[in-house]
Amino acid sequence: MIDQAAISVVAGRGGDGAVSFHREKFVPRGGPDGGDGGRGGDIVFVADRSYSTLRHVREGQTYKAGDGGRGGPNQRRGASAPELELRVPVGTVVWPAVEPVGEGQPIADLDVEGKRVVIARGGRGGWGNKRFATPTRKAPRFAQWGSEGDQRALRLELKLLADVGLVGLPNAGKSTLLRAWSAATPKVAPYPFTTLEPELGVVAVGYETFVAADMPGLIEGASQGVGLGHEFLRHIERTRVLVHVLDMTREDPAADRALIDAELDAFGHGLAEKPQVIALNKVDDPEARERATALGVLLDAEGVVWRPISAATREGTQELAQQAWRLLQEVRAQESDVAPLPVLHPEPRRQRFEASRAEDGVAVITGNTPEWLANTLNLNDFEARQELFDRLRKLGVGRALDRLKVRPGERIRIGDVEVEWGL
Repeated sequence: MIDQAAISVVAGRGGDGAVSFHREKFVPRGGPDGGDGGRGGDIVFVADRSYSTLRHVREGQTYKAGDGGRGGPNQRRGASAPELELRVPVGTVVWPAVEPVGEGQPIADLDVEGKRVVIARGGRGGWGNKRFATPTRKAPRFAQWGSEGDQRALRLELKLLADVGLVGLPNAGKSTLLRAWSAATPKVAPYPFTTLEPELGVVAVGYETFVAADMPGLIEGASQGVGLGHEFLRHIERTRVLVHVLDMTREDPAADRALIDAELDAFGHGLAEKPQVIALNKVDDPEARERATALGVLLDAEGVVWRPISAATREGTQELAQQAWRLLQEVRAQESDVAPLPVLHPEPRRQRFEASRAEDGVAVITGNTPEWLANTLNLNDFEARQELFDRLRKLGVGRALDRLKVRPGERIRIGDVEVEWGL
């Protein structure tokens, strides 16, 4: 199973605006008619149940959307590039690759079938020279370049979506139980670690169904990554109910139970707080049945729900499924009771720009609009440079530079671009 992948995404670049003048017989001085460039394509992730792993997402691959088309004469706008869809399994979490594993906030959680998230936005198309015509500048000979699209390095992580998770030591009988419950056919063999990746099965309880996941066996130290513990425990995070399968043919099943519970608690993420049903397995063996009876007395004293079963002979497996279903219904009811009401808050006003002095003494202007203008206008062209200064003054940048005592001709820095102010 491929449940992690590191990739890069590059949204499309916006198309350049056109410099053009209308030329037609008997229409003198037709004026500028250069069209705008098209928008670059977005990168969109879509949750799709037809995928169960990230195998189709190539490790280290760079996914790039198309660029927008160039503007043309007669105010023809360049074509906008289509978005690039990347379909991933339901349950995929998208993280920035720069964040350490387990830290930071995810970019997106595709936990619902059909959910779409724009991961990287395409660049804006540049304006054609028609846009820059004014009563005092009737024939602008410059246009705007398209802006670059977003670029991101990502880490994809698949967390299986299941209602009930089967946990326990290797060879406890989890795979046999999933076979008894559902049509799933996980590998079963008389030796440990036959399950090397989670298996899903649909369990029918009367007219109702739930999804159960057979998790690979956990061992001591799994919470610290021993035996690929992190790889397995991650998939248990999304389950609502745990069925803890104990092998009653072992000498001390109570100690086995304590070991697994300790690993769940050490891993965190709420695993230890999930409701559990204890499945005392392999009671078809007479000695195992005696141990189950003795352990059941202790579990009753603790108020723990348990069921004696034999996954191999299917004794008690249906009753166990019904108990897991009842617990699942209780959890769902609690989730619906505490669901918060949606509260709409007004978006905070965005600061259009900031002006300050850098350590080297150069005045620095930061902000989306000033940086967009500086990066998409040809500042070697006198008219384009004056257009930049005019628009910055309208934004209030001129007043901010006056407060910093910036004089005409002094170099200022706008993002990564340096220019002499007012010249």
